Amino acid sequence: MYGAETTAPIDMTRTWAPEVPAFREHVERSLLAAARAPDLASTIQRHRFHGSARDKQAAADWLSKRLGAPPTPTRLLVTGGTQNTLVVLFSRLAAEGAAIAAEKLTYAAIGQLAMLGRIRVLPVDIDEDGMCDDSLEALCKAHNLAAVYINPTGHNPTTSMMSLRRRQSLVRVARKYALPIIEDDVHGLITKNAPPPLASIAPDLTWYLMSVSKCLGIGLRTAYLIAPSDDSLADLLRPIPSVSSWFVPGLSAAIITYLIESGAASQIVGEISKEIAARQDIAQEMLGHLGVMHTNKSSLHVWIDLPSPWTAEPFIRAARLNGVSLRHPRVFATPGVNVEHNIRASLIAPTTHEDLRRGLSALADLLVSRT
Repeated sequence: MYGAETTAPIDMTRTWAPEVPAFREHVERSLLAAARAPDLASTIQRHRFHGSARDKQAAADWLSKRLGAPPTPTRLLVTGGTQNTLVVLFSRLAAEGAAIAAEKLTYAAIGQLAMLGRIRVLPVDIDEDGMCDDSLEALCKAHNLAAVYINPTGHNPTTSMMSLRRRQSLVRVARKYALPIIEDDVHGLITKNAPPPLASIAPDLTWYLMSVSKCLGIGLRTAYLIAPSDDSLADLLRPIPSVSSWFVPGLSAAIITYLIESGAASQIVGEISKEIAARQDIAQEMLGHLGVMHTNKSSLHVWIDLPSPWTAEPFIRAARLNGVSLRHPRVFATPGVNVEHNIRASLIAPTTHEDLRRGLSALADLLVSRT
């Protein structure tokens, strides 16, 4: 046992882009380029709004890696992060008291963001292929949904990878009911062999979101939003031109644009993918033989089935006594959904591979002991 009294617990709660070789060097170069740019004062002292023409062109080139072709810059915004963007999307697509749909287990912030907009989140059933199209259709028949939020690629928290067939089925349902899709593709660029985004299947229905939090760095507070059309983007922006809370930070935009244009961003993503693969190999070594682990092998975490008689709360307490910090899975549940027999364990939060091995070893011991 790793006594919490003598050593700090190994954090296995949160996920972010892992630190990789040469990252510091690439960022230092981008900072130096920004410092030497003739528009430095403007970058720091004025709004960047939703990105300069250069920012948007770099973003379009970057996003083409997932979308298959560069999106039209007139449909693209550079924003101050996923959550800020979702607040705006929820408030503009859904009137107060309206309902949106989401996977019954979903990104932990969705319920909180919906609460800020005074809208309801209705749960859609999920299986090993992600959101179930028949469950979404049942909700569409029973409710006048304002939108559906979907995380199809490297689903958080279950790690499922939605097949192309399921994506096409969900699009058919959304099109039948004229239902806007909000697609969160945060893991798209770090996921190997991912099917095409919903936005490439139904661009006219989909609000596509790609944050740099997992593929570059969460501290940059930047995401890209692609609207279904020029008109829909204009409608979104028209009543809120002075709401700056979701504007992209100027320095972040300058850093990211330099990283993309120089090729450094692609190198960083490649190194991040290698580090994730190495940590996934460790997870397979430590937990794979137990038959309780779900992963798509590109995910920043694993999703663990707790064997009976374990449930979440006592398992988390026992893990803490053995030197490991975990989050309760209820944070991923939509209202009315109970989740007690699974745990998400971050593979990235532990600082070193040795820490990761120690943390997973402690969890494996508990899973085997079942007491």
